[in-house]
Amino acid sequence: MTPFIQKGKGIFILLLTTLLLASCQKQLAVSSNDYKQYSIDQQTAEDSSMVKYYLPYKQKMQAEMSRVIGQTEQALTKPGNPETLLGNFFADFMLTEGLKREPSIQFALATKGGLRTTWPKGDITVSNVFELMPFENEIVVLKLNGDNVQELADFVAKKNGQPVSGMRMKIRNGKAVDIEIAGQPLDKNKSYVLVTYDYLADGGDELDFLKKGVERRDIGRKVRDALLDYINELTRQGKKINAQLDGRITIVNE
Repeated sequence: MTPFIQKGKGIFILLLTTLLLASCQKQLAVSSNDYKQYSIDQQTAEDSSMVKYYLPYKQKMQAEMSRVIGQTEQALTKPGNPETLLGNFFADFMLTEGLKREPSIQFALATKGGLRTTWPKGDITVSNVFELMPFENEIVVLKLNGDNVQELADFVAKKNGQPVSGMRMKIRNGKAVDIEIAGQPLDKNKSYVLVTYDYLADGGDELDFLKKGVERRDIGRKVRDALLDYINELTRQGKKINAQLDGRITIVNE
């Protein structure tokens, strides 16, 4: 450090100390204020030094987001009730990944509104996964009593279907009937284990009753990260991403 810089540093510290002492002895009040708004639009000149700084990071991010991680056999769409191809795929993924962490899990729940896009037939990229799940949701395991499960099924019926896995039911006159969990009829005297994500477990999407669950366990893993790993594993095994409508939720009129 040169003497000039040392001297300048000393003056700065002395000035800062003086200001701090003065502020302790005086009470300052704002007498007036003024501001100017600067617009940033297409007329704003590009800062070449800033572009040069962030461009390598942008290129690296674009390369990663464009990376193909799997392929779909068909377009996974959301339109349709009470099941959708995308909803079935996502709920089945949740159940499969949840069971790796907690073998007692029996069924899974998501919501159609939580899935923010659809997937085309063909290549699926990292970007497709981020577009589907742009949130930082984490996997949650809930133990529910029989009444909680009935409320959940009635919610699914009210919404004319939601993404579920490990659960089968019918909708009659807007009500859930013939409910099965893990292949067995719902028993109101038993407890059941659900895998979902924290937004729903916290009562989002009109699911306040999930907060009344008997137990809750936060896995500590983001849904999106688990989905990326799930697709990578399918690809490693030579499998494509696929789903089918299998009658897990049906509407009956009798």
